Amino acid sequence: MKLTKTFLVIIVFTLFTSFELVAQVSVSGKTTDAGDGAPLPGVNVVIKGSAVGVTTDFDGNYTIQVPNGDAVLEFSYVGYETQSFVVGGKSSIDVSLQEQLGYLDEVVVVGYGSVKKRDLTGSVVSLSTAEVTLGGAVSSAAQMIQGRAAGVEVSANDGEPGQALNIVIRGNTSISNSNQPLYVVDGFPLDPGVSISPEDIESIDILKDAASAAIYGSRGSSGVVLITTKKGKAGRTDINVDISTGIQSIIGSLEYLDWEDAARITNELYASGPNDGNPWYSDEDLAVSAGNNTNWIDEVTRNATVTNYNIRASGGSENSHFSFSGNYLGQEGIIIGSEFTRASARLNADHKFGNKTKLAVNLYSSRIKANGVIKSPGSRNLSPFYSTIIRAVPGRPAYDPDGSIHEGNIFSRDTQPFLNPIGFFTTRINDREFWRNYGNLTLDHEISDNLMARLNAGYDRNSGQTSQYQPAPYAATGDVPSGSIDAISQTNYLLEGTLMYNKTFGEDHDLNVLAGASTQEFNGFSYGLTGEGFPTDRTSYNNLGSAQNQFINSSQWSSKIISFFSRFNYSYKDKLLLTATIRGDGASQFGENNKWGYFPSVSGAWRLSQESFMENSLFSDLKLRASYGLTGNNNISPYTSLARVGATDAYSFDGSTTSIGLGPDGEFAPNPNLKWEVTGMLNVGLDFGLWDDRLYGSIDVYKSDTDDLIISKPLSAPSTGFQFIIDNVGSMTNKGVEVVLGAKIATGEDFKWDANLNFSTNDNEVTQLDGDNPINIQVARQPYGEVGSDVFRRIIEGGRIGDFYGYKFIGVLQEGETYAPQPNSLNAGTALYEDVNGDGIINGDDRTVIGNANPDFTLGFNNHFEYKGVYLDMFWQGVFGNDLFNFKAIALDRQLGVNAAKRYSDFNTTGTLPGENWFDGEYGSYVNDYFIEDGSYIRLKNMVLGYNISTDKISWIKNVNIYLQGQNLLTITDYTGFDPEVSFNYSGTQSSINRGVDDFGYPNSRIYSLGVKATF
Repeated sequence: MKLTKTFLVIIVFTLFTSFELVAQVSVSGKTTDAGDGAPLPGVNVVIKGSAVGVTTDFDGNYTIQVPNGDAVLEFSYVGYETQSFVVGGKSSIDVSLQEQLGYLDEVVVVGYGSVKKRDLTGSVVSLSTAEVTLGGAVSSAAQMIQGRAAGVEVSANDGEPGQALNIVIRGNTSISNSNQPLYVVDGFPLDPGVSISPEDIESIDILKDAASAAIYGSRGSSGVVLITTKKGKAGRTDINVDISTGIQSIIGSLEYLDWEDAARITNELYASGPNDGNPWYSDEDLAVSAGNNTNWIDEVTRNATVTNYNIRASGGSENSHFSFSGNYLGQEGIIIGSEFTRASARLNADHKFGNKTKLAVNLYSSRIKANGVIKSPGSRNLSPFYSTIIRAVPGRPAYDPDGSIHEGNIFSRDTQPFLNPIGFFTTRINDREFWRNYGNLTLDHEISDNLMARLNAGYDRNSGQTSQYQPAPYAATGDVPSGSIDAISQTNYLLEGTLMYNKTFGEDHDLNVLAGASTQEFNGFSYGLTGEGFPTDRTSYNNLGSAQNQFINSSQWSSKIISFFSRFNYSYKDKLLLTATIRGDGASQFGENNKWGYFPSVSGAWRLSQESFMENSLFSDLKLRASYGLTGNNNISPYTSLARVGATDAYSFDGSTTSIGLGPDGEFAPNPNLKWEVTGMLNVGLDFGLWDDRLYGSIDVYKSDTDDLIISKPLSAPSTGFQFIIDNVGSMTNKGVEVVLGAKIATGEDFKWDANLNFSTNDNEVTQLDGDNPINIQVARQPYGEVGSDVFRRIIEGGRIGDFYGYKFIGVLQEGETYAPQPNSLNAGTALYEDVNGDGIINGDDRTVIGNANPDFTLGFNNHFEYKGVYLDMFWQGVFGNDLFNFKAIALDRQLGVNAAKRYSDFNTTGTLPGENWFDGEYGSYVNDYFIEDGSYIRLKNMVLGYNISTDKISWIKNVNIYLQGQNLLTITDYTGFDPEVSFNYSGTQSSINRGVDDFGYPNSRIYSLGVKATF
């Protein structure tokens, strides 16, 4: 009986075991390194939740039996991120494991190479796509890094879609030339602007100190931004999709008076004093405008849409990798009639031939099409936004009863036709279309185990045109319609060769030597066609030949730079590091006697945490850095050192009539000695990590001196035949402190919390100029009224870049009072100004520095929270201590803004602001510090709330993420304009030294987006 029972148990066990064996599935595959595609032996392949597993063989291959298709295979390997896959119906699963890098093991791209973060000797910021701002209406690399990097300040010219941003790294180093950094995309020096799709970017590395940037020599004084785009990795092909759509609305508002109050105050101000009680608006005017209270800001702005579509396919094998992406960004402007679109495609591919040669190609193409607002910088009467805010008073209706925009005169004092702001934005055309095509090809060949050669060849073409049409009466020429087409084509060629030698001597000495040569050529051509007076508006700018008056211009230019460079890196026991570089550049723009410049640098680091006396300390890393280097600035126009010719009618062949021909333009004298602006920078830094890098960061202190500033200075025209000469005549200094802190506050399996903070200061001083001659940065301007214009922006020795220049407002003349320095101020309510020089009279000599546009310090603060599949990112950005010249406030305070109620008049004798002669009269219209406002702000710049949806049971979907994003959500500021971040350049140029003037620019926007990301 006992035997029978035992036999039955054996039979049952055998049957169940046989059934299980029959149901099992065999799965095999190969594991490789996601970075280089190399096979990974010894990878643990385990059925999740069990003890069943195998390891991969020498070639990375494995075979494992799983019970069924619901089983989950977990792949783990020391130093790599663990990955899990649902078997499903698959019998083969190939896996590419991503290297798991610590903070100090992250790879940082530097000029012509890369190093681990732990081996850096200079000041470099490295940002991955997880650390920058993406999505929404982010259209450029500058927007991605705004607020994210200490010492890197990003500011907007205005809020129009597709506008370029200004980047200043560690302060301005030039007065006349661009302070924009050099951009290098996948080893190709170029200016990507808004043509590059941010979603294509893998990482951004910013070289801040001169020792890091000196490898780029004459182009490194403003820093270098190295952009690496996404490449394919070995393994299965992935399809990444990212789609988002959002709504934009205007940031901030202006405080207007109701029409009834605005009309009353206008009448009271006008009736005061010499006007003998006569009002501006008659009773009939008030009657016809009764019931109107038009908010013109609401009429010309809108809730606008923004959409962003991205798709990328990437993958590869052991020897070949590819990545192909397409992007479309469509953004309506918050001002009616404006929009921006960009469509782009990128292909990155590489192939390894044998074991020693690798060929890689990076290709990019984009098309930008936009219709923008026609702006007239510095011309208030031609600015459509000025017309919106000031000239279109609330008492005028926006539309007539028949639905057409109102353009009639309704007030008795109307002497010119009313120009409806809606007409400015809807009838004037400003079409822009530009194509950008660039690419570079690199060929790497391993000459020996220690010697690598690289050839890099690149081509870039940027071309397009701007077409405008302005119908009457909204044309700049008034009743005469005007049209124009301006076209430009620019090309850029690069050929570069480098040799790199790597050698380890014994166990303690590592040596890396780089040597290379480069040549880059820039060519350009442009033409412009303009017509005035057209028989019809129907043909717009498409029939310029029908214009009564026609004008044409064209130009062509070229420049070339040839370079030789070398870098030496040495490491002793991974704790003593030394880097030295030298670069020689020859550029065609400079004088015949100074074509070549040489830019050396040296930097070193001591990793104290590697020393025996630091064992068992709190520090997981502690490194002291020091560097000094020279960099240059070659951002000057071609032919600057030469005398130029121009069209002239001064030639006479018969002694009585003149003929048009070419001759000296008489403007700029030649200067064969013109040379580089050179910046020398000393940087001392400390990198640290505590408690296994749970807390980490860096502190940098720097001082830079720029000599041989290139400045245009006047000459005595009668004696020289020229008015100006471009010469090296100035110096300036910048010094500052930068602090970066990062913390892994919570590292649990379910809940994680990371935070990082960056803080930076910069102090600028112009230490030398051409004697006592100041430099007037911008043309003169009268804020309002009829008094002659005054310069409000100048640079003086001992001053700072960005200084505002004007009078100090000290109050209002009261009834019965006099003020000796202003003897002609007899009427109560007159503006009073400080007698700065104490000579007893108010005149132009009493103008002084009344503010500065550059901040005292900036900061960025980001928090990242994760709880299971939910995550939240909150990024705050702050700018503190900068001033803004609020021209909008000057206009509003005249009669429409709430401050107009504070103006002195016969009806408001307690008014604290000047009366009618605040803007008119002998002491009116002076640029003064009352309109210089604190532009400090702190802003919730970007917030993302997302959820990673589990896709373990769906074999063909790798991950799905949905997210809500907000940009510019909350701003804390005392600034009274729309937005303190909008800094319209008065002269209309892309120059950081012109910043800080809020002169009726395009307002910024708040953006809410909903998006989904998926990988298949």
